[in-house]
Amino acid sequence: MDWTESFRKAWVVTDLTSRYLLATRRVIATALLAAVPLILTLSLAAARVAIFDISLFQILMIPLFLQVVLIFVTLVNATALIREEIDDNTLPFLLTRPISKPALVTYKYVGYLIAVLVLLVPPLILAYGVTEAYRGLGFTTDLDVLWGFLATTVLGSAAYGALFLFISVLIRRPLAGGLLIGFVWESVVGSIPGDVPKLSVIHYLRTILSHVVAIGPLNGYAPDLSAGVAAGILIAFSIAMVILSAFVFQQMEFRQKAG
Repeated sequence: MDWTESFRKAWVVTDLTSRYLLATRRVIATALLAAVPLILTLSLAAARVAIFDISLFQILMIPLFLQVVLIFVTLVNATALIREEIDDNTLPFLLTRPISKPALVTYKYVGYLIAVLVLLVPPLILAYGVTEAYRGLGFTTDLDVLWGFLATTVLGSAAYGALFLFISVLIRRPLAGGLLIGFVWESVVGSIPGDVPKLSVIHYLRTILSHVVAIGPLNGYAPDLSAGVAAGILIAFSIAMVILSAFVFQQMEFRQKAG
């Protein structure tokens, strides 16, 4: 096997995908939504809210960032990877290139992951920095909080993206299905007592935060599961969803539509 040629193909598809996701009109809406944590912290600082500190930052970011911003940004971008190419009639042309369908899905998923992290990570870091600066603290004072949210952002983007990618190769209107799972299933199931929350991604994200952050609103959440195990489950889930997406996509046939 020519590994140089394989790497070149992977780079081309990954680069094209990430640039496409960051260049279309949808990026305006997703970038604005991704900036909500920064806008909110700047607003609290400007209003001189007395209780604005790292604890309030966590209380606001867990439901706002992890359960709204993260889900919406990953949903919009992941469902566009395959389904939008089908609707735009560009996928048949791409499939004439010397690249397998499973490889195409994998490379496009990597491109998606790069794009959403470009959108999500900078505003999160800046929002944390504003919070610490407002209290007159150094950037590294509550570094465990920053690392916790960065870890859950990366793992959540991977897991939700893989899930929504799988949905997009299964149904013709993936946004509707994704909204149902992301904002109904994740919210309802994640709040049910017992082992039912283990069927949701948000459960493992909360678990990681509860262990990584020394002092926070989620301390003690799901103590029977370590942060490492929770992260491993999310990684395994992401890989499984990408493999399933590639398998389903492999069985699909496409024809160039008449112009």
